[in-house]
Amino acid sequence: MKNYILILLILCLISVRFSAKASLMVDGIKTESIKQANADIKKGKPKFLIQGGIASIRIKGQELFEQKYGVVYQDLGCVGPSAIRIEDYNKVVASFMDKKYGKAWRKEVRKDVKGI
Repeated sequence: MKNYILILLILCLISVRFSAKASLMVDGIKTESIKQANADIKKGKPKFLIQGGIASIRIKGQELFEQKYGVVYQDLGCVGPSAIRIEDYNKVVASFMDKKYGKAWRKEVRKDVKGI
């Protein structure tokens, strides 16, 4: 019985440690996403990241949005980046757009942009 309790205790400790490590990793990805979005904005190259399919999709008229607001759509295909979370990145860009243009741009943005 003592061995059974000891094994359960060890498994619980391993689980807690793994969970904490996974949480830190997710926080690191969020931080990196925010940092990358701010760096792109600072360089004057903001973009909205899109998780697409096998082939990139261009929606008729999207170039008008890109020209009007100075932000481009970047379709990452079916395999997104592992070091950036699209939603966190796009939230930073959306906040920048709100400050610069107000909220009117939100009616014109592609509907497949996640995180805004």
